[in-house]
Amino acid sequence: MKDVMQAVVINQWGKADVFEQVQMPVPELEAQDVLVKVAYAGLNPADWKMRAGHLAFAMPKLSFPLVLGLDASGVVVATGENVTDLAVGDRVASATNLFHSGKPGSYAQYMVVNEQRAVKIPDSISLAAAATLNTAAITAWQALFATDKGALHNAQGKKILINGASGGVGSFAVQLAKNAGAEVATTSSSTNLSYVKSLGSDFLIDYKTQDIAQALKIFAPNGVDFILDAVSAGSLYNPLDMLKPGGMLVSIATITDDAGIEDSMALAKQKGVQHIYAMISDVGMKEQLSKIATMADSGELILPPTQSYSMNDIAAAHTRMETGQVQGKLILEISH
Repeated sequence: MKDVMQAVVINQWGKADVFEQVQMPVPELEAQDVLVKVAYAGLNPADWKMRAGHLAFAMPKLSFPLVLGLDASGVVVATGENVTDLAVGDRVASATNLFHSGKPGSYAQYMVVNEQRAVKIPDSISLAAAATLNTAAITAWQALFATDKGALHNAQGKKILINGASGGVGSFAVQLAKNAGAEVATTSSSTNLSYVKSLGSDFLIDYKTQDIAQALKIFAPNGVDFILDAVSAGSLYNPLDMLKPGGMLVSIATITDDAGIEDSMALAKQKGVQHIYAMISDVGMKEQLSKIATMADSGELILPPTQSYSMNDIAAAHTRMETGQVQGKLILEISH
């Protein structure tokens, strides 16, 4: 294996054209780490927000040149001395150690990650598809099923709304909710209605041409039990009024568009409902990711469609991601 690798880095916060492709040292293993030869990096909205500097306050361990990327798929090429459940040659889906140790993210040929943040994937899942896992799938899973959030493992008789159903988080959330027994309404643009229907949506709402609240009254006249907002704090008008008494709104943290969350949480309490602001947690991540991979292997879960970009086209990928109009997931082809 080489001592140096190709990587896409930023040397300052800025727009999508700030990326540079460079050679840099392959990161060193620690005892609990595995070294992964990255096949694909999964792209997430958090990536462009980091690049633009919106998350600088949350990344004190990081320094330039900075390799971004929260998700990866690839093959284990070396293991630390204390690694027990992964071996050289294993195909894996993985989070990165970017936030946790400041080690380079997944926009590089090699990545070091703690073994608890990587899982072996079955042969039925391609490396391209595996790059869609982790951030999007785990975010959806935790929002729906974590005991301090939706707790919807048994959702028979529940009516829920997924706002932003065609994106990465939404693509997983619709299917996971249906698998748990819920009746699911969804919002998306007209161009994505057929895709969202294919995921299992029971009630399609085109947010561009329909009043979401009025449409939802047809689906759930007394309000829904649960709303997962995967878009932003201002994307739904008076979402608390769409809930039935005792209902819950879970808003996925966007960092850049979460104004008024605290006021909304207080108002929810007054209205007899809950509003929860959700950020991804490491607690149980490996087990959750393993379950999701098993569901994909069995056909219970269809992984979202991908659009692949080369490392040379990283600026175009970030520009596309910033539109917020992505169906499924964007991925960065590193090597495969």
